Amino acid sequence: MIKINLLIVFFLSLYSYSQPYSINYNEYLELSKKNKFKLIDVRTVDEFNLNRLPNSINIDFYDSVFLERFEKFNEEDNILLYCRSGRRSLIGAEILVKNGYKNIYDLKGGVISIDKSILDFTPLDD
Repeated sequence: MIKINLLIVFFLSLYSYSQPYSINYNEYLELSKKNKFKLIDVRTVDEFNLNRLPNSINIDFYDSVFLERFEKFNEEDNILLYCRSGRRSLIGAEILVKNGYKNIYDLKGGVISIDKSILDFTPLDD
C-alpha cells in the first residue's frame, strides 16, 4: 500500500510540473492588452544589436550566469522570452519554470516568424 501511495505522489508531482506557455506574436499582443510583460531577447548581444522587439532587454542564453540575470524579476512577473527561431527561448523558459517562475512565455517560432516591420533595427550605442 505504501508503494502505491508513493507511486501516486510521484506521478502527481510529475503532472503538476508547470510548463512555459508557447505563444505566437498575435497571442502575445492580445495578452499584453491585459497584462504587463517583460520582453527578454535571449539571443547573443550581436544578434540583439542587429534587431529586436521594441522595449526588450537582452539576456544572452549562452551567458554562464543566464539564470542569475533573472533575479531582478519577480517570480510572478509575466516574462516573454524570444530568440531567432524559438529553440533557445523555449529551453530558457523551461529553465525559468523549473526554478520557480510562474508566468513564463516563449515566442513560438522566434523573430523569424513575425513580420519584420515589427522589429527595431535602430543601431544601439556601445
